[in-house]
Amino acid sequence: MHRSITRTYLKHYANVHRRAAGLMPLTGAQRRFHHTRSADPHERVRILPVFLEFPPGLLEAARLERAVRSVLRRHPALRGSADTVDGVPVLRIGPVPEGPLVRETAAPDADTAAWAALDDRTAGHGPVRVVLARDEGRDLLAIGFDHLVCDGESTGLVLDGLMSAYRSGEEVPESAVDAELSRYREAVERQLEREHEASGPEALAHWTGRLSDAGPGRWGTGPVERGGQATAWRRVALPGPATDRPFPALLAACHTALARTPGTAPVAYTWGSPEGAGVVGCFINTVLANPQGEDVRESWWEDLEFVDTPFDEVVRAARASRAPWTGHLDLVLTLIDLTRRPAPVLDGEPGRFRYPPGRRTEDPVIVTAVHEGTGLSLRVDHDPLIVPGADATAIADALGASFTDTGRVAG
Repeated sequence: MHRSITRTYLKHYANVHRRAAGLMPLTGAQRRFHHTRSADPHERVRILPVFLEFPPGLLEAARLERAVRSVLRRHPALRGSADTVDGVPVLRIGPVPEGPLVRETAAPDADTAAWAALDDRTAGHGPVRVVLARDEGRDLLAIGFDHLVCDGESTGLVLDGLMSAYRSGEEVPESAVDAELSRYREAVERQLEREHEASGPEALAHWTGRLSDAGPGRWGTGPVERGGQATAWRRVALPGPATDRPFPALLAACHTALARTPGTAPVAYTWGSPEGAGVVGCFINTVLANPQGEDVRESWWEDLEFVDTPFDEVVRAARASRAPWTGHLDLVLTLIDLTRRPAPVLDGEPGRFRYPPGRRTEDPVIVTAVHEGTGLSLRVDHDPLIVPGADATAIADALGASFTDTGRVAG
């Protein structure tokens, strides 16, 4: 019988968790983030940022502090930290921290101040970092999630809960805390079962074939210093058929951009699982697009059948077949669909999502596409210490050329 990496992991987990209520298994995505962090000499957390802008003076720090505590009590994953027990990676759920959770700062530029606070590794942050940065023109609420405990779909649930608790001042009873812990465990167990089922011979054969000629990766494959940041924005118009479903066209554009540079690894993107619907956590999977000469918009539909195969299984299949690609990522694509996520309203004042520059690029190139109805705002973040500026510019130009480029825009 085929034994998947997921099933093997669960066997080891069963030997160490000892029925501890706050010790949870890791999903495939969480194991990948844990491995990446363990391999980083600085053990840097991969931050998933959310920025919300409101009129100046609107937010009250004390109300925000109470609301954050309410959200952390209701969602156990946000109190989780990666740990290792007898060599087995796990998620350890702890209590809500006792110290202040909201860091308030005033500065001439709220964007810069917020990023500096989120990136401050000396501040003793937990899995969630909350900053209220004020300047003369606005209040900027910045939340940095440890990506290991929260995915992009979950950020919407967190924001809904945060705004509700801010308005109502609700207290979360202990019975709800216990119920949500059980609910989270059930969601993780369903996710892991789904990942095991998606790791059979047919799925591995599919990904082996898909990756047989994938490049090994071009940037940052060796031991190099990281930490540089550079950002470029473009606004593009979507063609008619892509207005409601932009992802296939966007994926094809990223593939075209990489295909012009020999040796690059496949395009990677994240795909959410229904097992985590309504539960805050990390239920995504990292999926690859490598069409081998086909149109990626066509091959993508075929890949969807095997979209739940965990990333570590895909890497194992590639290595077993001795494909040139062995797991390195050059470009990661993220789509943020604002047509399905309206900005919250507080005290009658609508917020506005922001995407300020300053994001640390854990991968050589990160393409973030913000879907705003008939158009996309394309953001290309890269590490100039790893990716030459000319290569990053070529990627941005190729993305713009794949659509109707309407110009560069500010963040």
